Amino acid sequence: MPLPYLRIMPWTSWSREERLFCAVLYEHARRAPAEFASWLIDNAGLDISTSGDWELGYEVCLYRDYLWHGRGPTAAKGRFPRKRTFDLCLFGESAIIVIEAKVCEGFGSKQNESFKNDSKHIANLDGMQHLQVRLVALASSRYLNRCSKATREAFDRWVTWAQVAQKYSDPLLLQADAMYGRKRGELLVDPPAPVAAA
Repeated sequence: MPLPYLRIMPWTSWSREERLFCAVLYEHARRAPAEFASWLIDNAGLDISTSGDWELGYEVCLYRDYLWHGRGPTAAKGRFPRKRTFDLCLFGESAIIVIEAKVCEGFGSKQNESFKNDSKHIANLDGMQHLQVRLVALASSRYLNRCSKATREAFDRWVTWAQVAQKYSDPLLLQADAMYGRKRGELLVDPPAPVAAA
């Protein structure tokens, strides 16, 4: 039922929450994680193998949960940022790809510093020393053209929401690409025209 207070549009036309758009991508990609991993590696230009099994995680608290299950020496637990959450994470046999996403905002300098430490932290987890770790930014194509050199260097590679929208043919993923830089009060889509009375 169309709701007048939402201007006859779905809530997804209003939401600015990046977790919503990451969840949409997750729902597409989790059905065939190896295919998504292969696509991401190719499109981002990552220097890792696409072969083998892959698993995709959403809102991954890797350090907290891995340590909770008793992996890693007790003395080392304090060295890990236990509340750190990866937006999406691909777990492969020989590599981990951490995907950090932004929709309406850009990456901040404090975040960029923590991203740089993730490869080191993951390599210090028990049983993960052999893994290649790659950090991929997922952001608007509009933002990618404007972000700072420091932000670009915080990641191994970049992909855009427009690219994943093309892969999965989902208008919500394309909407995520268009949201960066919008002004307060500016909706992404125009409400439908009112129907003329007969």
